[in-house]
Amino acid sequence: MRIRPGTADDIEEISRVYAQAWRETYQGLAPDPFVNGMTPGAAAQIFRDSLQSEGHSYFFHVAEAPQRRLAGFCDGGKERSHPESGLGELYAIYLLKEFQKQGTGRELFQEAVESLLLSGMKSMVVWVLEQSPYRKFYESLRGKLEPGQKFLDIAGTRMALVSYRWQDLSGL
Repeated sequence: MRIRPGTADDIEEISRVYAQAWRETYQGLAPDPFVNGMTPGAAAQIFRDSLQSEGHSYFFHVAEAPQRRLAGFCDGGKERSHPESGLGELYAIYLLKEFQKQGTGRELFQEAVESLLLSGMKSMVVWVLEQSPYRKFYESLRGKLEPGQKFLDIAGTRMALVSYRWQDLSGL
């Protein structure tokens, strides 16, 4: 598996991966409208908009399997609710199920850390669905569960998000 910086040329393929990984990740955890609402077209618009922004140190990296097939990605930048704080945010790490548990998620995480450090951010947060089994991934990477929650209201269901924080990225 090769990890490399993502480019605008990757948007179509990464959008396909994002939509598929979204369904694989949230199926059974979230209401169907939430799970089915992320299409490759919707994802492509998210990535196009993110790449256009000059103000939030946006980055994304892709995990490339043999034959240049994308297996996953990570993206991040300044913490979205308070970009002036100097805190970094890991917006997402998604890997297709068939590529999980092979160390690729850890490699993507490390690339995200390096990107944030290069942008001058020394600490990071990630928001995760409270009932997600993937919380263990962030705990294994020494993320500290922060007090408090934020909520999403989706199709009449209130879903809680929790955050993990890394205070000193230079130690990772």
